[in-house]
Amino acid sequence: MPARSHRILVVDDDPAVLATFRAMLRATPEVAMPVVAGELPPPPFRPDVTVAECGQEAVDAVAAATAVGGFAMAFVDIHMPPGLDGFATIDRLWSIDADLQVVLVSGHAEQYGSELPARFGATDRLLVLKKPFEAVEVRQVAAALCRKRELLRESRRRQRELELHVAERTQELHAALHATRAAARARMQFLANMSHEIRTPLTAILGFAELMRAPGCSDEDRQQHLDVLDRNSSHLLQLVNDVLDLNKLEANQLIVEFAPTDLPALLDEVVATMRPRAEEKGLRVDLHYRTPCPRTLLTDGMRVRQILLNLVGNAVKFTAAGGVTLELDATIDDDGDACLALHVVDTGIGVAPERQAALFEPFVQADASTSRRFGGTGLGLSISRHLSRCLGGDVVMQSEPGHGSTFTLILPAGVRASEATFTSPEAARALAAALQPAAAAAAAPRLQGRVLLVEDSADNRRLLSVILRRAGASVELAGNGVEALAAVDAATAAGAPFDLVLMDMQMPVMDGYTATRELRQRGWPGPVIALTAHSMEGDRERCLAEGCDGYETKPVRAERLVATCARFLLPAPAAHADGRVDD
Repeated sequence: MPARSHRILVVDDDPAVLATFRAMLRATPEVAMPVVAGELPPPPFRPDVTVAECGQEAVDAVAAATAVGGFAMAFVDIHMPPGLDGFATIDRLWSIDADLQVVLVSGHAEQYGSELPARFGATDRLLVLKKPFEAVEVRQVAAALCRKRELLRESRRRQRELELHVAERTQELHAALHATRAAARARMQFLANMSHEIRTPLTAILGFAELMRAPGCSDEDRQQHLDVLDRNSSHLLQLVNDVLDLNKLEANQLIVEFAPTDLPALLDEVVATMRPRAEEKGLRVDLHYRTPCPRTLLTDGMRVRQILLNLVGNAVKFTAAGGVTLELDATIDDDGDACLALHVVDTGIGVAPERQAALFEPFVQADASTSRRFGGTGLGLSISRHLSRCLGGDVVMQSEPGHGSTFTLILPAGVRASEATFTSPEAARALAAALQPAAAAAAAPRLQGRVLLVEDSADNRRLLSVILRRAGASVELAGNGVEALAAVDAATAAGAPFDLVLMDMQMPVMDGYTATRELRQRGWPGPVIALTAHSMEGDRERCLAEGCDGYETKPVRAERLVATCARFLLPAPAAHADGRVDD
């Protein structure tokens, strides 16, 4: 079937002329259509010819053909009495199909040379063919104009597709720009909040440190000032840890370690930790077991504790009166596995429904007034949900403005219900209460041995050396890796080698990585513990790969540092109340 773009209309009042056109277009050999560079050759030219004996008949034919693709071109005679002449016919045809290619046919074409531009203007849709003409002329002109119309249609189609694509991309870019601006606003708000959160405890730290240096500061005042310093320093450390945790979570680099975890002891520890902060606001914090619960979970206890401290801490922060309750439900799923639901219920301000989902996005808080009234960086809930999902669970919320909120941590217990040891609510509370005094009464380990402390910060050298000496160790100091190597060589040559090296990993002159590697290459066999402010994924592995035996991140708490050193040093003899010393 001929292509629609090869439909040709011939308009002439002389039937003989119409028959001649029909014969010329149909009887001559096929003409190869013009080829556009870079495109596949078009199909051969096989015209479908329609004839009209007057202008009105031609107009009707073009109007009817528009529904099926229209004509590609038309041969139009100038003189067609009576009715529409060639000029009027062309005007009418173009009013129906503005892209129709027209060949004006006349035996006196030269006399219209000046009239055509005046009548139709400068146009590339109109050619003039003078009678008499050859069949090859008609065939070539028809083929070229049909191909032109075909290319024009293809160009229009591609233009429409391009415009649609541009519109879609523009919409995508607008959406991306909106998202980028929203993210930028959120991060700017986060930076503003972070600045506030950092500067507030720093103000207290610097101010109370100055008060402690003031003459006449009593021991009682000094102890209160130290409590303030400790509390605000812990707050700063938590800010740093939150930012690092968020970075690890977004990079899928956070490692969770599943191990048996004592559930009653963990929950009691969370409540005991948050109770002093609540009592400062006149609030109560309670622990309630709704059902018997597994005594032991197979989970990452440190991360569960982090999530619950965050949820309970938020509840205390946003509650002005009443209290906060940590409630526990234990259920059995369809597969027979034990599951936990830990509900943190508060009587606080609540959250509007439209804001609840956004609270779990990084850097987002309930609204600007909440940020000003209650502080915080907006990281806690995002981190908590990420952590809970790393543990195979989730964090969900229910809230009503003015009526408080309930945040629920859902966790798999990690054990089959048939294999779990369940304890009643009363037994769980009694067990947790019994564990607390025992943990508090555990004596800090004593150290025995010679320790080389390698640290470029004079303040840190002083702090860490005081902690180690109070624990019983003999401490020598070095400020960089070169000094450390010299100290190790000197001690070994004197017959009194060090029992342990605490090695800062970032130092001038020679860093700790190089110094540790050099020690191992020289054959020094003693233990080396890395001290570093780096706590990202891979930092611990790098330290161990360079020859370290242990790894501690800064800032270092005294209890943790002494406990780590005790793993590599002989314990000091225990002293009794009557003065006896164990061998």
